[in-house]
Amino acid sequence: MKTLARGFSLIELMTVIVILSIATTMAMPAFVQWTRNVKVRTVAESVQNGLRFAKMEAAKRNANVELRFTSAATPGCASTAETSGRNWVVCAGSAALRAGYGDAGGAGVDISSDFASVTFNGLGRTTLANSGQINISNASGKCETDGGDVRCLRILVSTGGKLRMCDPKRGSGDPAGCGE
Repeated sequence: MKTLARGFSLIELMTVIVILSIATTMAMPAFVQWTRNVKVRTVAESVQNGLRFAKMEAAKRNANVELRFTSAATPGCASTAETSGRNWVVCAGSAALRAGYGDAGGAGVDISSDFASVTFNGLGRTTLANSGQINISNASGKCETDGGDVRCLRILVSTGGKLRMCDPKRGSGDPAGCGE
């Protein structure tokens, strides 16, 4: 009596490997783009949460609390404030309350702001003379608004203390858009 062989032949295994290789090759560009977008969103949410924390602490303490952007590797209240700083620190006087890093979402995310720091008073309002914005982009790709493939984000900061994250690519009629 003859027994039947079980398993897969070499040709069947090679066919499966070729199909998986083709599928992986086709999916790689989308995965790279998705990874860039996730890094930008992670850093944008970190900055927005830092701003909200500073606003909340100012109201809780009924005193001025500042969020400062800096390029210092270890952000502190003595760090120099910069409009293009990748890291941030929340300070109440000389006490650092919380810090965040631009590399939180991974290396290669840029932060540029209209201001080097923003101070919230005890009412939760900013001491800024004008409303401003914080732009978060990926250094390894161009923003969609400039013809690239990376979804960049913007945080709008009003003098009244309103904080809002938006997508500059979306139109003014879209609630997630920046209203441009």
